[in-house]
Amino acid sequence: MSTKHSSQIIAVGGGKGGVGKSVIATNLAVAMALTGQKVVLVDGDFGASNLHALVGISNPRYGFRDFFVHDGIEDDPSPLLQETGLVNLKFLSTSGSLPGSADINQKNQNRVMNVLRNLKADAVCIDLGPGTGFHTVDFFNLADRQVVVSTPEMTSITNTFNYIKSVLFRRISQEFKANAEIQHALDFSKNPEVSEDCFEIDQLRAKIRETDPDSLEAINDIIRTFSPGLVINRVRGKRDIMVGDTLCKLVKKYLDVDAQYLGYVVDSEEVRGSIDDMVPFLVKDPASKPSENIRQVLSNLTHTDLHMVKKNGSMFVSLEIKLKSGWDR
Repeated sequence: MSTKHSSQIIAVGGGKGGVGKSVIATNLAVAMALTGQKVVLVDGDFGASNLHALVGISNPRYGFRDFFVHDGIEDDPSPLLQETGLVNLKFLSTSGSLPGSADINQKNQNRVMNVLRNLKADAVCIDLGPGTGFHTVDFFNLADRQVVVSTPEMTSITNTFNYIKSVLFRRISQEFKANAEIQHALDFSKNPEVSEDCFEIDQLRAKIRETDPDSLEAINDIIRTFSPGLVINRVRGKRDIMVGDTLCKLVKKYLDVDAQYLGYVVDSEEVRGSIDDMVPFLVKDPASKPSENIRQVLSNLTHTDLHMVKKNGSMFVSLEIKLKSGWDR
């Protein structure tokens, strides 16, 4: 779970590779930078670095090795930050091609987390690798705001549900490290072949109620405070758009988690062209449909409305702050 730090940490994750998570994370970071915030975009896909290409960096000067061979980097990580060419946006690569890069130990995971906590920025946007490995899930849980990216395909939806479940169970597990009964219940629920296909939170609650009922209130607090955001990528029609609402309902029904549907991004040539050109689509064509979509995601995530016009090679940006419910009465 998140701890106090000077910047707001936003993690972008997903249970399946190839859903466009890195593209969403990059353009979301760009959008936040255009609002005037100082933003650091972090490549958190250990062992499979490619995020740098999306912000026009061909060969990152720093990477995985620099985190673990230089003393004091947690106290001042600024030398690792690289310019992106966009005002207010810097890039940090945590990955590399060294053997074992993807399998960092607990000590090195903690070092990276300290680096992220100590970054001098308004916002830190972390693009995580796919899957539910412990270090990936732990980085996701480190964040103040979590965003899960899925596509409308059934396999991606299933993986997204399982990702959210794994993150929730990991939160509970970390909170009750010394409680053997709860650890056993979590292990039981994560192995459906030997546990009656336990995938609902109420099944987990029932098992804990039998063995350690005094812990139920704290577990329910963890569930109540977990509210990940959801973005559906590569949308092609109204049916795909509705997948987000459906997935949020499934997460509520089976996990009792209130997920927020932040929005969607359409499948388009503008996105593919921006990847090929190594220019975020929000910068390349702020009037495009994907750019409109990412601004809506930003609005729902941060309660800010970003308006952009590109004219004669210059970008004109205006910002509106939306009042939260109850403030505008």
